Amino acid sequence: MNNVRILVIDDEKVIREGVERALAKRGYEIAKAEDGNRGLELLKEMHFDIVLTDLMMPGLDGFAVLDWIRENQPHVQVIVITGFATVTKAVTAMKQGAFDFVGKPFTPDYIRVVVDRAIDRLTMRAETEKLREEKNRGLEAIDKSQSRLKTVFSCMAEAVLITDAEGIVVLHNPAAIKILEIQTDPFIGKPLSASIRDKTAVNMVNEAMSKGMVVTREFVPGAISRKFLRAYCSPVTNEQGMVIGSVTTFEDISAHKQIDRMKSDFVAMVAHELKSPLASVEQMIYAVQVGCEYEVLNNCNALHKRMTTRTKDLLRLIDNLLNLSKLESGTVVFNLEPVRGDDIIREVIDITKPQADGKGITIGYHPCGEEWLFNIDYDHMRTAIMNIVSNSVKYTPDGGRVLLSTEVIGGFVNLIVQDTGIGIGAEDLPHIFDRFFRVKGKATRHITGSGLGLALVKEVVEAHQGYIDVQSTPQVGTTFTLSFPLAQKNGASIPELQLNAG
Repeated sequence: MNNVRILVIDDEKVIREGVERALAKRGYEIAKAEDGNRGLELLKEMHFDIVLTDLMMPGLDGFAVLDWIRENQPHVQVIVITGFATVTKAVTAMKQGAFDFVGKPFTPDYIRVVVDRAIDRLTMRAETEKLREEKNRGLEAIDKSQSRLKTVFSCMAEAVLITDAEGIVVLHNPAAIKILEIQTDPFIGKPLSASIRDKTAVNMVNEAMSKGMVVTREFVPGAISRKFLRAYCSPVTNEQGMVIGSVTTFEDISAHKQIDRMKSDFVAMVAHELKSPLASVEQMIYAVQVGCEYEVLNNCNALHKRMTTRTKDLLRLIDNLLNLSKLESGTVVFNLEPVRGDDIIREVIDITKPQADGKGITIGYHPCGEEWLFNIDYDHMRTAIMNIVSNSVKYTPDGGRVLLSTEVIGGFVNLIVQDTGIGIGAEDLPHIFDRFFRVKGKATRHITGSGLGLALVKEVVEAHQGYIDVQSTPQVGTTFTLSFPLAQKNGASIPELQLNAG
């Protein structure tokens, strides 16, 4: 300790000066009092850390000084100075709160040893007090933090359930009772299955903890509650990485689902209202072309062709809108059947060949050399593949090339469509399957389109348990890869096909 202040109270001057000399070289601040009354006056005027007091003094003795210090300044360490004849009184003083005693006569070294012990005790007491204060501050901070967390937890709009490793609910917020419509009372301390009787929800929590990963599920009205819910379940781990529980949030997405349903209904309604008059216009244009004897010789023939092309574009847009709307609403019924891949690919090539011929683009086909089948809805899959091939032709400059190829690998077939088109930039590549997204730039300014074709392709491919990948380099070309699980031939004999490139 620094700046230790010591008070010596003794009616013998030689004792007072002897203590002062023994401690003079230690750098302590030392005050002296010739009796108990003067000692108390100094204690009331100044702060002291250690008091050395004689027990037997005229007037106010050492016991009275000790009693006052114990009641008013208990932090002060009291060392009793006494003769050997009164050692029993010194022991009594220690029982009343004195730290130690020094017998007369004493040596300077012994005084220094006893004072050092008193200083050590003061130092330990100060450190203990500091630690206690830090602990109290830490407890206050934790209490405030827990209070804030509790407030946030209680105010969350999402339902939150916390379970231990055995699936017992240990905590939940008020929103959980409301959103999940739980009637169990109390909820805490019971297995999750006792309050939520939906096996999917319970399995979701078990899966998250067993696999150590976040699991997401959606629940339709009637499964858990009367609301449409989206759940996120995350495992909770300790410092050693062991799973000790789970946290599950349930979000009410009924409003979002209602908006999506209204949007799909609106798109379907608009598409139906547009499709009928456009189909009539297309038929009338065709009737005019066929019925006009001199149509080929007149400029109106080119005009009719342009009108027919744009009308077909609008009809294709409407078909895409209708199909997307049905896919999103889940009303599409896929009539799956085993289909030979070569059949549908060759039909797509036949349909898109006039579009390619108009731009001088060569369409090639390199089959894998073995026959394969996949379970698909023929019309939907043909539309999806045709969108890919048509896009490749559309975005390939005149005189370019589009190559289709197939490969069978490990129970899957890959349909690869590669072109020598304008390519797609890295910043646009992640968005090409978004609805209504179109790459903007000088090269695409003159190319018409709705931005729905690839979105529809992705929906159809994924609905058939497949996946789609795209690789592209600007000014070099783009490669789409559609992968599907192969179908079993069931022992049926299928005629061999003559597959020729190009």
